[in-house]
Amino acid sequence: MFSIPILLITFNRPDHVRQVLTEIRKQKPAQLFVCQDGAREGNQLDVERVQQVRDVITELIDWPCELHTLFQEKNLGCGLGPAEGITWFFEHVEMGIILEDDCVPSPDFYPYCETLLEHYKNDERISIISGCYHGENEKWKNGDTYYFSHGNHATWGWASWRRVWKKFDYYLKDIDMTSFKKILSYYVSELREFEFWCEQFEMTKSNRINESAWDFQFWFACWRDKMLSIKPNYNLISNIGTGPDATHTFGDNPLMHRDVEPFGLWQHPAEVVQNKRADHYLHSHLEAPYEYGWSGLLRLPYRINKRIKRLVGHKGPWLNKK
Repeated sequence: MFSIPILLITFNRPDHVRQVLTEIRKQKPAQLFVCQDGAREGNQLDVERVQQVRDVITELIDWPCELHTLFQEKNLGCGLGPAEGITWFFEHVEMGIILEDDCVPSPDFYPYCETLLEHYKNDERISIISGCYHGENEKWKNGDTYYFSHGNHATWGWASWRRVWKKFDYYLKDIDMTSFKKILSYYVSELREFEFWCEQFEMTKSNRINESAWDFQFWFACWRDKMLSIKPNYNLISNIGTGPDATHTFGDNPLMHRDVEPFGLWQHPAEVVQNKRADHYLHSHLEAPYEYGWSGLLRLPYRINKRIKRLVGHKGPWLNKK
């Protein structure tokens, strides 16, 4: 049996849960935690699908394990819902693996997490161990099994410790824009990437995306302490979360549905240093490619306007419409 506790985060997608739980089942974890958000008020389809998810869980968990469930009565959304589930998980365990219902792991994901959870368990520089790789480090691998990142797109299948999650603050009460810019300058030097993250922080802080996100808040809290995440040089997670049921990813997305890869030989990096080239490549080619090339040039007036507004503290349009 697999000794590292696993948390599965679910809502109303029985087919997705079946794919992910089928892979978890092969490992037979000794401890399995399942949290599920409640149906949205007045949504009968949600009620039916939430029950279908529970039926899949009952069907597939057929090995002897310590099973813990947190089934929410009300819908908390895909921001607060996962956040409360992860908090609940780390109230019970010191370290563990977290999988959402659209993150299908490869068999190699589990021993990879197990090894690194033990290797870095007392290293305060490390925030999480991610299973995602999107080709961002092809030019700079140097034969290493993994590299160190600020963490963009790292929580699609990941592992961490209670000591890290304790830093999480859903509402970012202790960080303002001035302190965030100082924090961000440690990780990012390119202006367009810097402005992108300032905008994400502003939207999160003003609650414009708080109802649908928890990972931005988590990263910003980890960045405050200059922590780095671990990302593999082999893709160990396939995110299948596109489609009509998705919240953030619609249509064709090069980050989604990537094939998992066989794991290579172990080689630890020589030092714990952020690979800024890999992080920027991921940002400029996959996260925000519209900010670069010809499309980026066309957006230059828009970016300048945003920057001026931020510098002078202006919100909304320059001229009030009557």
